[in-house]
Amino acid sequence: MPAEFIPIFAFISGAMVAAVLSSLTVSRAAREQQHILKRGQEAHGRVLHIWRPKLYGAFTRIYFEFEAHGLNGAVRGCHVDRRTAGELSASLPAVGTTVAVRYLPESPRRAVIARLVSRFTD
Repeated sequence: MPAEFIPIFAFISGAMVAAVLSSLTVSRAAREQQHILKRGQEAHGRVLHIWRPKLYGAFTRIYFEFEAHGLNGAVRGCHVDRRTAGELSASLPAVGTTVAVRYLPESPRRAVIARLVSRFTD
């Protein structure tokens, strides 16, 4: 292989590795959201803020708070909306809206907004 192709080959290899790792991370996070939805305890929460990043491919984040059973005070969470473009037909809740939340009792900060979790698996 000529020496002038080595940087190009290194760049393409690095980009492929980054894409695979990114895909694995997103898949793992989506599975965790589904696990919380299935196994989590139900609570009612309130949407505090919605952050829509301007970067293409970045996920919208919905910040919320809820009361976890057995804990004093509100727990704040961040739901990362990992739905695909085809699933975004359901609108995001407005700030101040009451939402159904699912959380893991052993780790209440691991919480999701129930209606925003994809029901479909890979």
